[in-house]
Amino acid sequence: MPNISEQDLAVFISLVSGKIAAMKLELRELKAIPEDNLSEEQIDDQCELQRTIEQYHMILDNVRDEYEATLVDGINLPSFEALTRFVEPAS
Repeated sequence: MPNISEQDLAVFISLVSGKIAAMKLELRELKAIPEDNLSEEQIDDQCELQRTIEQYHMILDNVRDEYEATLVDGINLPSFEALTRFVEPAS
């Protein structure tokens, strides 16, 4: 029995994947700045963003099995892939 409803889990997955997409965009923008022009704060921001993105991917991996089990049970919700369509897989 899930601790939250399947619909809430679908919203959570969608929100986390949207946040990952936004953070990846921010990281790409930081990486576009020549390294010579990066401040220490920007370098720290890059490292922190990368760690946070990895943590969010782990969260998605952890809830994926539970979510997909609800779909197998016949609950009519979007697929996990549909909820995470804007996020490339973790590398």
